[in-house]
Amino acid sequence: MKADLLIKNGTVVSAGNSQKANIYVQGEKVVALTEPSLKLGEVTKVVDAEGLFVIPGLVDPHVHMMDPGNPEREDFITGTSAAAFGGVTTIIEHHRTDPPVYTVKELEEKIEYLNSRAVVDFCLMGGGKPDNVAKIEGMWQKGAVGFKMFTCSLHQQPAMNPCNLLEMFREIKRVGAMVLIHCEDDSLTTLGETLLKNNNRFDYLSHYEWRSVLAEEVAVETVIKIAKETGAKVVIAHVSSPYLLEKIQEARNEGYPIFAESCPHYLHLTTEDLARKGPWLKFAPSVRKPEVVAAMWDKLNRGYITYLGSDHCPFPKEVKAVGEANIWDAPNGIPGVETGLRVMLTAVNRGKTSLNKVVEVMCENPAKVYGLFPQKGIVAVGADADLVLVDLQKKDVLKNEKIVSKCGWTPFDGRTVQGEPRYVFLRGQALVEDGLLTGKAGMGRFIARGGDNS
Repeated sequence: MKADLLIKNGTVVSAGNSQKANIYVQGEKVVALTEPSLKLGEVTKVVDAEGLFVIPGLVDPHVHMMDPGNPEREDFITGTSAAAFGGVTTIIEHHRTDPPVYTVKELEEKIEYLNSRAVVDFCLMGGGKPDNVAKIEGMWQKGAVGFKMFTCSLHQQPAMNPCNLLEMFREIKRVGAMVLIHCEDDSLTTLGETLLKNNNRFDYLSHYEWRSVLAEEVAVETVIKIAKETGAKVVIAHVSSPYLLEKIQEARNEGYPIFAESCPHYLHLTTEDLARKGPWLKFAPSVRKPEVVAAMWDKLNRGYITYLGSDHCPFPKEVKAVGEANIWDAPNGIPGVETGLRVMLTAVNRGKTSLNKVVEVMCENPAKVYGLFPQKGIVAVGADADLVLVDLQKKDVLKNEKIVSKCGWTPFDGRTVQGEPRYVFLRGQALVEDGLLTGKAGMGRFIARGGDNS
């Protein structure tokens, strides 16, 4: 057998197993996994992964690259470069660009625009709003992997009330599509903002009270009820509460296709960090108290969190910095696509979770939920050769000046991490080599729902 690439002597990690193996790549696919002592034919390039762990390229299902329309925040080249540097080889870009993706026309135009600008592979979500229910089927047939919507008015997106949700979920069920939904009750967040501002609450912790636990709970429980009524496939976005993870798990145990997304920042940041850093930790829903964050780890390890997404939503430094004087003046959103794996590898080193669990929730499960598995999300014969060689020993300090994303900052600035994606391959092409970014625009391509687009 002749192969383009051999990654030898690494420990290949899946959700359920870890084993030493050689990985042979021909073209864009993994063509063989063998015992390290077994050599197969001629190889063009060899990478020795002795002492390294080989995991699938991460699938990040929740990113906002803001391109087209808001290139001052991020563009697709810088955003997908940041993804590659963070070990992410497939992203699911959301609809909130300019124009937002609410019809087939906007979906097709966005695919054409982004194809030459992608460093990693990408999928696209369409958007759901009260008046575009009739547009869902067309976008689904054109390859959208799902539809994002909000129960609150946020980021210039309209709120879906229970009546809207019932109509939309019925259509989602009819066409066989799926929903990712941001859950905060609009009436409660509106009331909270009014009361806090009337009481001259401009301190950093006012954000925690505004994007409250109650607002999230009311919205999630409403969405679960409507999802059960319709049978629609629904993912609850960025869940921050162990209580809500339990409610979602109960529904799944009853046989309903309802799943939980969370984010690395809900496992690593707390209200104590918010009190110190203010606008740099302003996102929605808010960070939670330390004891809540501690309980999130238990839910992760017990399988209550289906997958982790970054909710990468960057803003320029100067835009966030205005909130240092008045947190209401800063927008909601933080970057995260390039730091998520590093903070989770740090957690592995500290015994908070396992590398197998990281692979499950950052590679395998997101690929399965969005119809990309087994093309993506696994190191296996026939899968795309999306491979990340992880050095679990490498220590570093996350610093704003090292950030690849155009925003140039991270909420984890100053944090020591242990674990680095030393090599990253996309379909057998090197994006990161020995810790240095080598990927270029045009190496990534659009991946439609459910299909091998090679």
